[in-house]
Amino acid sequence: MSTDRSPQAMRIFEQVVDLPPAQRAATLDGLCGGDSGLRALVEAMLAADGRADEPFSGNAAQWSDALGGDAAAEPPTAQTGRTIGPWRITGELGRGGMGTVYAVQRDDGAYTQRAALKLIRRAADSPAARERFLRERQLLAQLQHPHIATLLDGGFTADGDPYFVMEYVDGQPIDAWCDARRLGLRERIALFGQVLDAVNHAHRNLVVHRDLKPSNLLVDAQGQVKLLDFGIAKPLDGADATATNDRALTFEYASPEQLHAGPITTATDLWQLGIVLHRLLSGAHPFGLGCDTPLPRQLQLLEREPEPLTRAAALADPGTAALRDGMSPAALARELRGALSNVVQGCLRRDPAQRYASADALADDLQRWLQHRPLRIEAPSRATAARLWLRRNRGPAAAAAAVLLAVLAGSAVALWQAREARAQAAIAEQQRNEAQRQALAARASLQFLTNTLAAAAPENALDTDVSVRELLDHARATLDQSGTVDPQVKQPVQRLLGELYHSLGDLKTAAALFADGFEGVEPRSREDAESLAREMATYSGVLHGLERGEESLAAAERAAAWYRHGAADDAAAQVKALVVLGSGHSAMADYPVAEKHWQEAIALAKPLPSSPRDDVIEAYQLLGGLLNLTGEYTRALQVLDEGLAFADARGVAPDSLLRVSLLRNKGEALGHNGDFAAAESTIREAIALQEKAVGSRGTTTSLLYGALGTALNNLGRYRESLAALEHADVLAAEARGTPLDAAINLSNLASVYESAGDYPKAVELFERSLVRLEEAGDSGEAAAMRWGLERNYARGLGQAGRYAEAGAIFDRLRAKALADEGADSFSYAFIVWQQVVLAKRMGDAGHGSQVLEEARTRLGKLAPAAHPVFAHALRAEAEFSRVRGNLAAAETAQREALARLSASGGTDTAIAQAELAGILAAAGKRDEAQALLQQALPVLREAVLPQELHRAAAERLATQLGV
Repeated sequence: MSTDRSPQAMRIFEQVVDLPPAQRAATLDGLCGGDSGLRALVEAMLAADGRADEPFSGNAAQWSDALGGDAAAEPPTAQTGRTIGPWRITGELGRGGMGTVYAVQRDDGAYTQRAALKLIRRAADSPAARERFLRERQLLAQLQHPHIATLLDGGFTADGDPYFVMEYVDGQPIDAWCDARRLGLRERIALFGQVLDAVNHAHRNLVVHRDLKPSNLLVDAQGQVKLLDFGIAKPLDGADATATNDRALTFEYASPEQLHAGPITTATDLWQLGIVLHRLLSGAHPFGLGCDTPLPRQLQLLEREPEPLTRAAALADPGTAALRDGMSPAALARELRGALSNVVQGCLRRDPAQRYASADALADDLQRWLQHRPLRIEAPSRATAARLWLRRNRGPAAAAAAVLLAVLAGSAVALWQAREARAQAAIAEQQRNEAQRQALAARASLQFLTNTLAAAAPENALDTDVSVRELLDHARATLDQSGTVDPQVKQPVQRLLGELYHSLGDLKTAAALFADGFEGVEPRSREDAESLAREMATYSGVLHGLERGEESLAAAERAAAWYRHGAADDAAAQVKALVVLGSGHSAMADYPVAEKHWQEAIALAKPLPSSPRDDVIEAYQLLGGLLNLTGEYTRALQVLDEGLAFADARGVAPDSLLRVSLLRNKGEALGHNGDFAAAESTIREAIALQEKAVGSRGTTTSLLYGALGTALNNLGRYRESLAALEHADVLAAEARGTPLDAAINLSNLASVYESAGDYPKAVELFERSLVRLEEAGDSGEAAAMRWGLERNYARGLGQAGRYAEAGAIFDRLRAKALADEGADSFSYAFIVWQQVVLAKRMGDAGHGSQVLEEARTRLGKLAPAAHPVFAHALRAEAEFSRVRGNLAAAETAQREALARLSASGGTDTAIAQAELAGILAAAGKRDEAQALLQQALPVLREAVLPQELHRAAAERLATQLGV
């Protein structure tokens, strides 16, 4: 379609597509007004819409015929009193082009409930309309969020018409709700944050709404937003991600790509969110549109640039401005100038790539505005950054400056006194010179700290904020260039800066500052030793993160010595020393020694009436993580549960960050033990704590989303897994993660693509993972990870049909595991199991049966009997029996496997059903095979790609059986 006519053609198409055929021609005559070219465009769209495979991917026409639907006009009789399923219609709430929404009451006596029922309109019934209706129901089912209207029920009426039931939202459109309460700008933005939370949830589930407007954003009496109407929402997977032939839109909120048939992505929702936000803040539409604006004028206005937020406010009538907490138009314009105007502009850029990258990014900037912090959408000057920080932290800034002044003043006095004592034999002139030098140094140090460091020190400013980074860079440069700062004053500042850079994730800069800050430093007292030991322990962790294992161990040993300085009988100091020593040995991959130190620390701390709580919790989480790494998952779970119990007993708050790593490691242990659902919920609990306390950025959050992605992959929820892992990858890049972090993220992503069936992509990502691992060098941790990454790579090669390469790697890894860890180790058992999987993929029953027997023996010593791996072993046994022609034995083993897997449901159950169907079909049991396929195929089609091995086999069998 030509660009200039496509919007009008789509508008006309929207008006006639759902009309009965008899009415459509006459309506087209009137709407096209004799414009033959325009009519030809509309008729071409109608023809495409009527095809069996358009505009969505399902066979809509065949589906409609099977249900016996027709296009008869909706009966004029009222629906009030009609019963549909367990629901009785009590009134009509509204209607659109596709469906009517009714108020309903639960009518089956089970319990009382008010709800909203959406029923397809008979006058709008068509194959495409039915499929779109069903798609809305499916999307609502997968979007479970407190700010999205919840799907309660669904089905088909006695006439074969689809319906679904949602929670009833008794509320007002968001703009009307805000105006009715004369909310100020801050309250409006806080409420809009709920909208962004809901939209971000939809985007993470790969759903773009495409029709965000105030009437679909209702606010109830309690001030809770509910996002409604996913009738034209679209999943962003497969071909739909770039489809350009979908015509559904609301012109008043339509993005440029919707108007010009461009690709629809999450950026479309960002445009619409920008319009809603513009209206909430200024009271005006950025393009001057209203519901009464004629269509030609709408199209004309939408091609212009949006009106700036400040100008719209300045031109607002006094009544509209007063609805914003009594402001005048001039006052409203002043408040909207600058940051908020930049936010709205960041949504309303015509090029989708230039808009905010996500709803989460938009929410982050609005939260920054609420906290008087610089936005990410703009690049503020250092003066602006400092002014904003001081505005939100007047108290902490003054306090920090006062504390630092007192500390350095005390340091200066101490230094002066020490030098006086050493210089008693010197002449008075030397004394005066020394005093003068000390005074000058102290004044220079205090001036430096006042001007630069005080604005960066408070803990609540330490995130990935660019302005904070700039302040720290300026502080470091000033310190390096200053020749008047005494070394004994300068080095504590360097160490403090090192801790700040570590908090920002810049390990290289932190390491350099720590190295300078510790050069030649020795403690002068017990208190000084403990303070230096804490800083040195952080330095050891930085070196560990940089994979400089030997240096990390040396720093850990130095920290331990300082903890023990003058504290031979102090058990708490011994605990701290053991914890940091364990970390140092872990950096060298000397895991037995690390485990011994952490166990000793925990044992020593248990009987203490006032043990160093935080250090003991760190020992628990480090030990649990190590046991996960070495395959001792049952012990890991026991240690981590004990750590959480210790935290409870010692009064650690439920929302404390001390729990985050314990929960993350526990979630990973649960996953390794086969309890995937518990793993997901535990890791989500950790994410909630982390994001509540420090926001949604940083290395720790990246690791948490990586663990969540793995748990979701194990549950067969590959789309959600991919979204979580891609989010983890973005966070890792922002936090400047190490090559080892990148290698792990790439391997996790590859595993999801492998599970979903994109084997070439998986192999490519595994290979990239190994390349990044090489960049990590020969550190102990990198060496420990290499074995697992190579194992995953070999597994991916086998799935891709590259059997010889996969087999060679497995043989080498099996020999290494046997030599290094022994036949009873998890590493050895898991490699043997992977050889079973490869033999099954190759149809090699002879070798497969041999390795299966050994795998069962080895895994039986390491994993609980309920672990899913034993159900999968039965599937392998069934496949090897089928290859040999023993269908009875194959059926018996497969039925037992299915019985074990059915409790959890999901993709694995569907795969087992499809495999059993294949066995039954080969045995001539067609009816049961068909029934199983009918259960399995919808799940597989939803979860995995067509080329995924199990789905491809099931599709072939379905064709053979006529399913």
